[in-house]
Amino acid sequence: MKHFNKLIVLAFVLLTSGSFAQETKMGIRLGIGLPNLKSTDDNIYSKDYETVAGFDGGIFLDYGLTENFSIKTELYYARKGGDRNGMQPIPSATLNSTPEGQQLSGYLQSQGIETIYATFDNRAVFDYIGIPVLAKYEWNLGDKWGVYANAGLYVEFILSPEQVTSGESQFYLDEAGTIPLQIPVNIGTEDMPNYILVDVEGDLTATTDIDSDLADMDFGAMFGGGVTYNLTDTSELIFDFRGSYGFIPLQNDTDTYGTVHMGSFVFSLGYAYTFKRKSKEVVPNE
Repeated sequence: MKHFNKLIVLAFVLLTSGSFAQETKMGIRLGIGLPNLKSTDDNIYSKDYETVAGFDGGIFLDYGLTENFSIKTELYYARKGGDRNGMQPIPSATLNSTPEGQQLSGYLQSQGIETIYATFDNRAVFDYIGIPVLAKYEWNLGDKWGVYANAGLYVEFILSPEQVTSGESQFYLDEAGTIPLQIPVNIGTEDMPNYILVDVEGDLTATTDIDSDLADMDFGAMFGGGVTYNLTDTSELIFDFRGSYGFIPLQNDTDTYGTVHMGSFVFSLGYAYTFKRKSKEVVPNE
């Protein structure tokens, strides 16, 4: 969030700097994003997340440089994330949100147990504000239809990311769930202790702010294309599709959680209005 003010300034500059374009298109885009949390090293904490569809939309300006070539920029909001349900690992050091969890975490770490397993539902939710700058080339297919391709770079800033977990489960020492976690419990007295091993289970329902665990910005490549249909000389409908891939690892602690990059495919419908630059009239000398 520390770069968010810079993002707004950059967006303002980009979205108001089309005065030198031959023609400028301004529009809105509303769509659905299919994000992909891609682990490059098959880390046990970051693999096996499934796509969660989310809203992806924004406002854009398209600065025409020639009849077919333009520079397109946008200010968009996107919700990204993923689901992982079933048996999955938990770092022992993160079980400290309650007094009971702190006691369990301390015991596990004293025994050299860094990871335990449990069955629960896990959803990671990320909201982003982003700006792409894309080079675009368009082909006209008659009076009404057109197609285009574009590619470029983007920067995104994350907003209040959360991890939402739910479910109650017994804890295990292995991913297959065949070795239950057991801790010694004294059923005797302090003078005459009598320890027995007891299975451990817990309620994993929680909403956790993970802002400090994640990179606050991403930078990556974006590519795509689309189809346009002219409604009038100055307005058009747009079907846009794009893909993106972030270069900056999502987690700050890559030693524990591995290297994960955020990618996404987006399908959108949009509308654009064209502002044509007026030619200056030349008054002949008398």
